Order: sequence, then C-alpha cells, then structure tokens
Amino acid sequence: MNMKVIIVFLLIVNIPQLTCGQGNKENRYLVFDSTDLKIIQRAISLFPDETKWSQKDDRECEDDMAKGKFSLFCALFKASIDVTGEYIHRRPAMQIVRFTIEKHGIDRVEHHRMMDWNNHPATTFNEVKNVLKESMEEIKKQLQ
Repeated sequence: MNMKVIIVFLLIVNIPQLTCGQGNKENRYLVFDSTDLKIIQRAISLFPDETKWSQKDDRECEDDMAKGKFSLFCALFKASIDVTGEYIHRRPAMQIVRFTIEKHGIDRVEHHRMMDWNNHPATTFNEVKNVLKESMEEIKKQLQ
C-alpha cells in the first residue's frame, strides 16, 4: 500500500470523530462548554418534584411545555431552547445523558434511549434525577 492510500483510509476511518456526532455515527469524544452545563442544570430545575415528571414520552414536547410536566427528553429539549434558543439533537449535553443511560439501564431501551428508558415501568423519578446529576458531574470534570 502506498502512503496516499494509507492516509485516505485513515481519514475515512476517523470521519465519525470529525463530524461531531452528525449523521448516523455518534461522537463518543464529547467536548463540553459552559453552555452544556447550563442546559443540564436547567433540565434539573424543571424537575423540582415528581409531579413535574412525565413517564409518557412521545418525543413531542409542545404539549409537555404547555402542561409544565416533562419527560427526560422534553426537559432537555426545553432546557436547550431556554439556554441557547435552539435544540441540537447531538449536542454534547444531550449525548452525555444518552451515554449515562447506557451505563445504568440499556436493558430498558429498544429504539430511543431517552424515550424508552424514561417510559420503562422500572424507571423511577429518582433515577431520572440521578442520570441528570451524573451527566452534570461529567461535564464539570471536563470543564475543570
């Protein structure tokens, strides 16, 4: 193999890392900024108690926002909009929550990590809060 072929191959293999999680490949090399921390903190604030948690996520957040009762996904959706003015599906703040769910309850997921895990009968409000808190701690570690 000549050197040009090797370089092209290496670039193709590394494309998922260079695309920052866009497309079908997820970026597992998350780089956080203070905005990601603010999004998670805002999502946590949307759950002052269990009455504000909805265990019936359908990934449609307008009705959740109108009712003030949020699934995990919709709390992060609203927090993203509140903090940045937009929602970015693969933003590092969203991804760290997905990856934290994988560590603690991937057996509750079939298709959509946040929705399936949130809606699973075994998932509790305390677990939702703990996933957010653990995600926040991961962001803080990297920011220090």
